[in-house]
Amino acid sequence: MSTLKTDTTGAEHHEAVDVHRVPTGDEKYATGKVIEVQAASVALAAALAAQKPKLFSKNMLKLYFIMSVGYLISTMNGFDGSLMGSLNAMTPYQKTFHLDGAGSSTGVIFIIYNLGQIAAFPFCGVLADGYGRRVCIFVGCFIVLVGTAIQASANGRGQFIGGRFILGLGASLASAAGPAYTVELAHPAYRGTMAGMYNNFWWVGNILAGWTTYGCQKNLTTSWAWRIPTIVQAGLPSIVMVLILFFPESPRWLIAHDRREEALAIFTKYHGEGDEHSPVVQLQYHEIIEQMSLTRNENPWWDYRELVNTRAARYRLYMVIGMSFFGQWSGNNVVSYFMPEMIKNAGITSTNKQLLINAINPIFSMMGAVYGATLLDKLGRRVMMLAGLGMGLVAYILLTAFTAASESHASLSYGVIVSIFIFGVVFAWGFTPLQTLYAVECLENRTRAKGSGLNFLFLNVAMVVNTYGISVGIAKIGWKLYLVYIVWIVVELVIIYFFFVETAGKTLEEMHDIFNAANPRKESTKKTKVEIDETGRVVNIDG
Repeated sequence: MSTLKTDTTGAEHHEAVDVHRVPTGDEKYATGKVIEVQAASVALAAALAAQKPKLFSKNMLKLYFIMSVGYLISTMNGFDGSLMGSLNAMTPYQKTFHLDGAGSSTGVIFIIYNLGQIAAFPFCGVLADGYGRRVCIFVGCFIVLVGTAIQASANGRGQFIGGRFILGLGASLASAAGPAYTVELAHPAYRGTMAGMYNNFWWVGNILAGWTTYGCQKNLTTSWAWRIPTIVQAGLPSIVMVLILFFPESPRWLIAHDRREEALAIFTKYHGEGDEHSPVVQLQYHEIIEQMSLTRNENPWWDYRELVNTRAARYRLYMVIGMSFFGQWSGNNVVSYFMPEMIKNAGITSTNKQLLINAINPIFSMMGAVYGATLLDKLGRRVMMLAGLGMGLVAYILLTAFTAASESHASLSYGVIVSIFIFGVVFAWGFTPLQTLYAVECLENRTRAKGSGLNFLFLNVAMVVNTYGISVGIAKIGWKLYLVYIVWIVVELVIIYFFFVETAGKTLEEMHDIFNAANPRKESTKKTKVEIDETGRVVNIDG
């Protein structure tokens, strides 16, 4: 179903394929109906027109279940973010480890989790590329259970820190393979929503931790007030570990390891409704094989040069690094880890009130994130990022103003709470679904596991710097720290507008032509008008 065109060099290449949306309802597929799609997306538009996906078929429902278990991997980091912020406000926790809630000692305990994630980086490629996405996820979840046991049984700061290091190492291994697994299994017509939901489950972990710690703080006065939430942290990784090996492997990984029949069977079942000759199945299958034959490189797992050895590879890497830092340095880390301290700075000193607000906030944020994920294919990745950060900037300005004013007018402290909630919702709406999705979309099939590992390396470097800096900054200068984030968000908006590519409306393989263009950002935002008849045949291309 690919449309072959000849470029200025005389070489033949596949006209790219995918749709921003598939016509529905009274649009049907009348002959000559004009469908506007992203440039380089004609063949997939035709394939989807010829065989419209069935959202609630038996095989699609099975795919949703597989994807939803994959989403649970994302809960690990969300749980830890809320858990440590809440434990940090608990008197039994502070007594056990002789802490006061802020300062460098608190910062070290927080960031040791991220140091464990950084330490996992060398092992991500060998497990995810060498043994498969599922094995990497299984091993990561098992290590998380070990780390949880060490952390929950700690009576001294050393053991607690050691447990958090191991916990972070396991979470990083699972998280390096999790996004790749979900995006490579997602149906191409709904990749934005299906794969974008992965990072939204960060909030599920955040919510679970928030309410567990709130209940324990309210009803317990012994060390079990912090031990029980720590034990609960192992619950969802246990489910993933038990189920993941019963699920299909990534078809793209299978093709890369010369197991084409297995890959075709998976595409046939979950993307073609059992029809091996489905246009969508055949298009993806042959595109992957074609790309593998053109770009195959037998680099060993420890050789990361293929991530930087061409101009296109470096541009892809810039996108990965950008999302790693922007996803942590946009002010969201302050809210997730230090919300009780932020609320305390605003004049609300009750620990129960602090933890209650900390437990309620992620519910609203998750609602925003889920809604945002449903819009990714319609609005595009760039629009979502720019709109989410733009609204987040306004919320941060309000947060700064209300916090400063509440020092002399206590009644304005609730304006701080409102600003925090607004920021959480709009940032989650525009950015949360993309924090892992965008990076894996920008990476090639053969570098996706290594690149995902590198993504989490940079992400955790950003978090280490950020988290430790926030801990010290809040203790030293309080709300004035927010001014730094206001300036940085403006910088992020400028960089995204001028350099970030649009990945919506294209298959993963079609990003190859985008990144090889002279101006990838400009090439990615071109539009083409395509006329497709009721059989899925392209009758006219304009653009």
